[in-house]
Amino acid sequence: MNPTDPFVQLYGHLDAALLADEQFVSEFKNSATLLKVQKGDYLLRAGEVCSEGYFINKGLFLHLFINDQGNESVMGFSVDNFYPFLSSISYFTQTPSDFEILVMEDAELICISRTQIEMLSSRYPLFATFYQRVMMMVISKIYTMYAARQSHTAEGFMEYLYNEYIWIVNRVPDKYIARFMGISNAWYCKLKKRLFDSGKV
Repeated sequence: MNPTDPFVQLYGHLDAALLADEQFVSEFKNSATLLKVQKGDYLLRAGEVCSEGYFINKGLFLHLFINDQGNESVMGFSVDNFYPFLSSISYFTQTPSDFEILVMEDAELICISRTQIEMLSSRYPLFATFYQRVMMMVISKIYTMYAARQSHTAEGFMEYLYNEYIWIVNRVPDKYIARFMGISNAWYCKLKKRLFDSGKV
């Protein structure tokens, strides 16, 4: 397998029997587009309908919710070493999105339309199984993170991040983690210092 092939990371998630099907590999490559985006770009803006799914080769992404007054809330993060698939609820509902996806690092993705994903799923049962498995994985991780945020104190949740999601601490700017936690940036920095000084992390 060619290590420079932009699809090679995605291949690592696919069933070997599916990769052995040359017809599938050809159809998938013809259906997909390699997309390179820069830090500060948006994959999705509020009001747009999400019609593509993205398999992450590299990069970090911030999920934002925009309320009726235009205020932003940080809802979560997607990253190359943790989430193989990236999309939005609008992808499933096909209605204008209340969410935005902000690119936090220069990134590379494999972009494929919802129509093409559904077509491939109908033609190749192994791909349908893979796609369902990936979506369930993403949903499970989102709910787990939300439950942890709701069930911990701010300090307890920070310990949880350090123990379970150190990539968030290392790659996401402090201000976005603070907004995700619902606390001020100043309080987040104080908690982080306290955890380091106490030797808990």
